[in-house]
Amino acid sequence: MSAVQAAKDLAATATSSITNLVNGAKLPQNQTILISGASGFVAAHVLNSFLQRGYNVRGTVRSEATAEKVKQTHSKYLKQLSFAIVKDVAVPGAFDEAVKDVDGVVHTASPFVMDVEDNERDLLNPAVKGTTEILKAIKKNNPIVKRVVITSSFAALVDLSQGTRVGYTYTEADWNPVTWDEAKTGPGGVAYCASKVFAEKAAYEFVEKEKPNFTISTICPPMIYGPIAQSVTDLSRLNTSAADIYRLFNGTTKEVPATEFPAYADVRDVGEAHVRAYESVGAAQQRYFITGGNMSYREICEIIREVPEVKEKVPQAAPGSKEPEVYKVSNAKATKELGMTFIPLRQCIIDTVHSLLKVEQSVGK
Repeated sequence: MSAVQAAKDLAATATSSITNLVNGAKLPQNQTILISGASGFVAAHVLNSFLQRGYNVRGTVRSEATAEKVKQTHSKYLKQLSFAIVKDVAVPGAFDEAVKDVDGVVHTASPFVMDVEDNERDLLNPAVKGTTEILKAIKKNNPIVKRVVITSSFAALVDLSQGTRVGYTYTEADWNPVTWDEAKTGPGGVAYCASKVFAEKAAYEFVEKEKPNFTISTICPPMIYGPIAQSVTDLSRLNTSAADIYRLFNGTTKEVPATEFPAYADVRDVGEAHVRAYESVGAAQQRYFITGGNMSYREICEIIREVPEVKEKVPQAAPGSKEPEVYKVSNAKATKELGMTFIPLRQCIIDTVHSLLKVEQSVGK
């Protein structure tokens, strides 16, 4: 960890404690936060953000074996960690036991796949039911919970039918207008984006109709890159966004790919946004677009080429070629309301590459 990052973490922890004292809330060390899908790429950093502030974390995992892997990757926080087994997040009552006796909930678990046999069965229903089931469980079993933070996505903002939408700036005010019927029969990318928008809308509708004791905040990042903090034992089973970067320097990609979603977030910023949204009184019933800005695969490849070990394997764009103009993205709301600062693309990608090289050394190619 750099000195600058250490200073930021210390300042964030101090601010967190002061905020809790001013609001009369429990201090972090006296709170337990349930984090669903604890073994995932994003969840691993969400865990870090809460644990380093002193919170206790109960993570949901599908098996004891997975819990052991999370313990290994977060070994310095073992006294603060516990687990609940939830084999299928979409099953009614799946979270009933997991939510008991916790102070807050962060829901990160949702399918991130594009290639499925049945869009409705494999993507849409699991995303929506996974979200609504955890909210039902909290309302039914734990009236103490006052705040729930849900991981959504830029996929819930972007209008795919508008293409590159030159001159437009996406913000939290945007909603993906895709319909359920379009998502059922459309390609995997459309169905995935739809699963995020339907799940997020279902969460806000639940709070509006059911009027539970808790409020929600949703976090909407685009392509998420950054160092790996979860357990990886097989390079062929990398999470989607890590694999997206790995293919650019492992020799399998010969040309710079087209950029379909030209915006990024660093996973460490995404983790930080979850804890800030949880702690902020003003974040109730608010969504936050967490992004470091625009990016292209051309830029990413140029950055990766700065790493000597992999330089010769990275594809290069044709001389004189230019990236097409695309929409812009705004993180102004998260900057103002959550006090976020964002990791630049270069640092994000360099750190991602170094992280993947370490995994490569530890598991073998």
